[in-house]
Amino acid sequence: MRSRLAGILSGLAIATSLANAEIPKTTRDFVENHCADCHDADTKKGGLDLDAFLAAPLDEKTFSKWVRLHDLVNDDEMPPKKKSQPTTEERAAFLKEVTGSLITNELTRRAANGRSTFRRLNRTEYENTLRDLFDLPGLAVRDMLPEDGRADGYDKVAAGLDLSHVQLEKYLEAASKALDAAIATQPERPPLFQDRLYPGDQYMIKIILTGGDGVCLKDLQYDPSVFPQPLAGKPEKGLRELEQEKLFPYRGSVGLFRHDDDAFHADFARFAPIQAGFYRVRVSVWSFLWDKGQVLPSPTTQVASLNASDRGVLGYFDAPSLKPTEHEMIVWLNRGEHLVFNCASLVPRCVGEEKGRAAQATTPGIAIDWLDVEGPLFDTWPTPAHQRLFGDLPLTQFDKKSDIKPPLRIPQGQHAPANLPNYKLDYPNQPIWTVTSSAPEQDAEKLLRDFLPRAFRHPVGDEEVARYVGLVRGRLAAKVTFEEAMRNAYQAALCSPDFLFLHEPRGPLEDHALASRLSYFLWDSLPDAELTKLADAGKLHDPATLRAQAERMLNDPKAERFITDFTDQWLDLRELDLTSPDKKLYPEFHPILRDAMPAETRAFFRELLVHNLPVRNVVHADFAMLNQRLAELYGIKDVSGCEVRKVSLPAGCERGGLLTQAAVLKVTANGTTTSPVKRGAWVMRKILGQPPQPPPPLVPAVEPDISGVTTIRAQLEKHRSDPVCAGCHAKIDPAGLALESYDVIGGWRDRYRSVEKGDKAEVPPGARNISFKLGPAVDPSGQLPDGRAFANIDALERLLLANERQLARNLAGQLLTYATGAAPSFADRAEVERILDATQKSSYGVHDLVQAVVQSSLFTNK
Repeated sequence: MRSRLAGILSGLAIATSLANAEIPKTTRDFVENHCADCHDADTKKGGLDLDAFLAAPLDEKTFSKWVRLHDLVNDDEMPPKKKSQPTTEERAAFLKEVTGSLITNELTRRAANGRSTFRRLNRTEYENTLRDLFDLPGLAVRDMLPEDGRADGYDKVAAGLDLSHVQLEKYLEAASKALDAAIATQPERPPLFQDRLYPGDQYMIKIILTGGDGVCLKDLQYDPSVFPQPLAGKPEKGLRELEQEKLFPYRGSVGLFRHDDDAFHADFARFAPIQAGFYRVRVSVWSFLWDKGQVLPSPTTQVASLNASDRGVLGYFDAPSLKPTEHEMIVWLNRGEHLVFNCASLVPRCVGEEKGRAAQATTPGIAIDWLDVEGPLFDTWPTPAHQRLFGDLPLTQFDKKSDIKPPLRIPQGQHAPANLPNYKLDYPNQPIWTVTSSAPEQDAEKLLRDFLPRAFRHPVGDEEVARYVGLVRGRLAAKVTFEEAMRNAYQAALCSPDFLFLHEPRGPLEDHALASRLSYFLWDSLPDAELTKLADAGKLHDPATLRAQAERMLNDPKAERFITDFTDQWLDLRELDLTSPDKKLYPEFHPILRDAMPAETRAFFRELLVHNLPVRNVVHADFAMLNQRLAELYGIKDVSGCEVRKVSLPAGCERGGLLTQAAVLKVTANGTTTSPVKRGAWVMRKILGQPPQPPPPLVPAVEPDISGVTTIRAQLEKHRSDPVCAGCHAKIDPAGLALESYDVIGGWRDRYRSVEKGDKAEVPPGARNISFKLGPAVDPSGQLPDGRAFANIDALERLLLANERQLARNLAGQLLTYATGAAPSFADRAEVERILDATQKSSYGVHDLVQAVVQSSLFTNK
C-alpha cells in the first residue's frame, strides 16, 4: 500500500504542478484515506486506475479526467456513501488544490491561442454573409457547399470546421453564383410581369383535372344551397369538360382522385421568372367535402401550401370551408423557379378505394381559384447588389467585333444549361450589355477600396487593395472586359482567408472583431453599417453601447436566423429528417405535421426570448405554440388553421416546455421505436448540461421490441443488472422513462403500438386507416439517482425544476458555445456563475441571459 500510495502522490505532484515541492498534508491525507483503496492498479473500480492516471502529467489528454474527478468529489458522488467520508474542511482543501492546478494549466495552454481558436465561416454563415453583402435575400448557395462538421454539438466550433480543396472549389462556384445574381445584365429595368394564372390553363394540372387514370365523374352536381347552377341532365363527362362548363368558379383545381402525391399538387410550370427578385403573390383557396357528386361543407379547415420548385414551402394558407379566401405574400423567387400549389393537409386516396368512381367518394378537397403574380419588384435599377459592385458605372452594349473577349454571361431573358450557370450563349441578334469604365485601374481601386473592408469585416490597407487591383490589371491585359476583370477580383476576395475566416486576435477583441462576433452570434452574418461605424469609432467596447447594439439586433428581423439556427443546433432539430416514421405504425405523419414541429419549437424559444420568460419554462410551461395540426396531435381542442400561435394549456395537460414538443420527441427517437436511453442522454446533454459518459466498448445497444411481446423497460432492467452499466444508466434512464408516454412523432400514448400482437386501436387524427395494434402498457415512472421517485413526466418536471440555476447554467453554456465558437471550460466556470448572478433577479430570463453572455469577458475576449 505504501509503495502504491507513494506512486499516487508522486503523480499528483506532477499533475498539480507541484513537482519539487512537498505535497500538502491535506491532499496526502485525502488520497490515502478516500481514494487509494478502490482505484489502484489492482482494483480499478469504475474503470479508474489512479496508479496510471496520476503518474501521467496533467495535459490535454488527462485534463478532462481531472475535471471529472473534481466534479465527482465536489458533487459528493465520491467517495461513495458507504465509505469513510472526508470532513467538509478536507473536501474543501482537496478541491481548492485541484481547482487551482486545473485553472493554471488551462490558462497556460490558452495563452498561446486564446480561448477559442481560429475558425472559418460555416456554410450557413457564408450564405447569409453573401446575402447581406449584396442585398440578395433569396440567394441560395448553402447546399452547394460540403456539410460542416460539428464539435460540442455545434458547427461554429473550429474543431469541426476543416478546409479542403473540395470546399475551396465549391466556394468558387458559390461566389460565382452570387455574382451572377448580383450583376445587372441590361441597362433598363426588367419589365413587370403581372398576370392572373388559372390552374385549368396549366397543362400539368389539366391532367390532374381529368380524374387521374381516366376515371370520370358521373352525375356530378352542386349542393344548391352553396352554388346556384346544378348540372342536372348533363351527360357523363370527364372533369376537364365539366371544368370548361364552369363547374368550379374561376376554373379551379381540386385535390382529389389519385393515390400518388402528384394528385395533390398543381405545378404552375407556365410561369418562371427570368429575373430573380421579390414577387407579390396572391392566391384564392377554399375547401369542401365531396360526397356522391355534391360539394358540401368541410368538417374542418383544410390547409394549402405554396412552394417554390427548388426550395420547398414558401407559405401555408388556410382554406376555409366553401369560402374562397384570398392570401397575399411577398416572396423571393430565383430565376427559372416555378410555383407549386399543394393540398397540404389532405391524406392521399386511391380512386379504387371509393368503388372506382370519384363521384361516389366521401372525400375532402381543396380548390384553388386563381394565382396572381406581380414582379419583380425593384425600388431602384440597377439593383443595390449591382451598385455595391460597380457604383454608377454605365452598362454599355458589347461590341462583338472588338478584340476583347465577350463576357461570360447570359443575356437577359435567356436560359443557360442548368449545370453551366456561366455558359456563354451567342445570340447574333441579342445585345450583350456589360459594365464599362473609361479609367479602369482608377475605378477598380475605388470600387475595391469600398468593397474589401465590407467583405472582410475589418479595415484594409493600401497594400491589400493594390494586390486586388493587380488582379484586375492582369485580367485586363488578357483582353477581358472591365466587368469580367472586376468579377475575377471579387470572386478571389470571396474565396480568400480574409472572407472565409473570422479574424479574432488573441486577448481582448478589438472593435471590428467584436462587431463580427456580435453579428455572427445574433444574425449569422457580417456586421451592418451601424455596427461597422461604431467599430470604426472605437465605441463598441463601451458596455452601454454593446448592450444597445445587442438589443437593436435582437429586434431586427434578421434575429430570426439566430432563433432558427441556435434551436436547430442546440436541440438537434437539424436531425429531424434523419429518420422517417414507419407508415404502418404512424400513418398520421405527413409533411404538414413535420413542418409544424420545428415551427413550434422556434416559436416557443422566440416567446421566451422576446418576453424574457424565466428559464424554468424550458422544462415546464403553461402554454404552447400550436397550429391546428399540432393541436390535433396533442389532443388540444379549439385550435384552427395553419398559423402557429400561443395557446394556454388546460389544467392537467401533458404538454408545455421543450421536453414534450413533437420536434424534440421525434429527433430523440427513430422511425419505429423510442429508447429511454437515447432520450435520457439527450435530456442530460441538452437540458441539464450534464452529458453522460460514453458507453464502454463492445457493450451492445438495447433495441426496443415492436412485436408487442416485451417492453423497453423490461429490456433495460436486464441491461442494468450488469454492474458496469448500472451506474450510468441510473442517471440516464429516468428522464427517458418518463418520456415513454410519447411516441415516435410526439403523440401521447398509454400503450405501445405493435405490428404483431395486441388489441384493436382507434384511427388517430390525420390518418385514414390503420394496420397497427395496441401492445403492452407504458410505465413512465422512475427514480432519480438521489432516490427521488416520480410517477410520470409531470412529476419528473417538478423534480427538475428544483434546480433552476442548473437549467440556466446549461442554457448559458449553450449560448456561449454558439456565440464564441468554444464551449465553456473549467477555467470559465467562475465567469459563467457571474452570468447567472446577473440574471438571477429575473429568474434567469432568457433575454437577460443572452445580454449577460454578450457582456461577459468570455464573449469580449478570444
